[in-house]
Amino acid sequence: MTNSSAKQAGHKRILVTGGAGEMGAYACRALAKADGVGQVLVADRDRRKAERLAAELGPGATPLVLDIADADALNGALAGVDIVLNTAGPFYRFGREVLSAAIATSTNYLDICDDWEPTLEMLELDDAARAAGVTAVIGMGASPGTSNLLALLAMNRCDTVDRVYTAWRAGALPYPTPEDPDPQPNAALEHWVHNCTEPIKTWRRGRLTDAWALEELTLSYPGRGEGPVWVCGHPEPLTLPRVRPEVQESLNLMVSRRGLMEGMQRVAARVRGGELNVTAASRQILREPNTGGAAAGPSPILPNLFAVAEGTKDGNGIRVGARPIVLPDANMGEMTGYPLAIATLMMARGDVDKPGVHGPEGAVDPETYFHELSLLVEDHPGGPVVEVVSEEI
Repeated sequence: MTNSSAKQAGHKRILVTGGAGEMGAYACRALAKADGVGQVLVADRDRRKAERLAAELGPGATPLVLDIADADALNGALAGVDIVLNTAGPFYRFGREVLSAAIATSTNYLDICDDWEPTLEMLELDDAARAAGVTAVIGMGASPGTSNLLALLAMNRCDTVDRVYTAWRAGALPYPTPEDPDPQPNAALEHWVHNCTEPIKTWRRGRLTDAWALEELTLSYPGRGEGPVWVCGHPEPLTLPRVRPEVQESLNLMVSRRGLMEGMQRVAARVRGGELNVTAASRQILREPNTGGAAAGPSPILPNLFAVAEGTKDGNGIRVGARPIVLPDANMGEMTGYPLAIATLMMARGDVDKPGVHGPEGAVDPETYFHELSLLVEDHPGGPVVEVVSEEI
């Protein structure tokens, strides 16, 4: 039996790189108890953590010591699995490498990449993935991921789309407290600061455009009115125009109290002037005045996670907003790892089967996705799981 036919037989074998990490562990937990999954390989450099998580998950999970920087070991590990989930960053270093290995071994692929640079690099492998019959979905977390599928729901209400925006709430930083007067920035904070201080790519005038983050705009959400938003460097603007080529503008935006964004603008100016590097800037933003709580200004009126599409419907201008009503949001691990797991389960049963490299909107059905994601929420209240609202413009 060939590797390809062996992979297709029976329940799926799924390997999760960085499987014992915060994001990967939530994906492993959801997959290990799901129908259609034969084995979850918890792949991690840390043997002890991988063994501990696999023991917690039971007989359906197996620990695997794997350093994805070892190309031979990576290719060997992928040769016997159906799907690989890449949660091991940094993606600017390992995104293209793991995807290339998946293509070489005919292994379907998903990840949670939230960097625009490796997103462009991985999209360059689209032809190779198609030729190999590999379906690859990149950026399948919260933002990107859930945000892309909200944008797809909004765009589907339009006959033509001129502009599409994805947005998320920025904040909840580890500020100094009496118990911890000198908190250290974590990887998520450093990543955010990087996105806010380095040059980025956006989609404007129907093409990729060089830009800087933190540009302030005003955005309207149907039924809520308008509020300030700030541009961020993220993958969504780079993939959404691939499914609606007529889109002229696509931006990823941050919603926040004004004081935090003004503090970040001050810090970003010091980075761009050469005074601070990203690590130092991540420490500084925790010490900027008036960036947290009521001192930072009123709470935003816009939702915490949403998308807006503007275009036409039946010849009239239309603005459509989409936001989740039921969403796992206890922590960042749930918000990122559970979406990845749901898309993986859809792939395992053949619902995500489109060879090539895609953003989530290019391969994942949003209605099915949001329904299944809502089932992971405890005390699900019933009723709609997503709000889609529109207004004429």
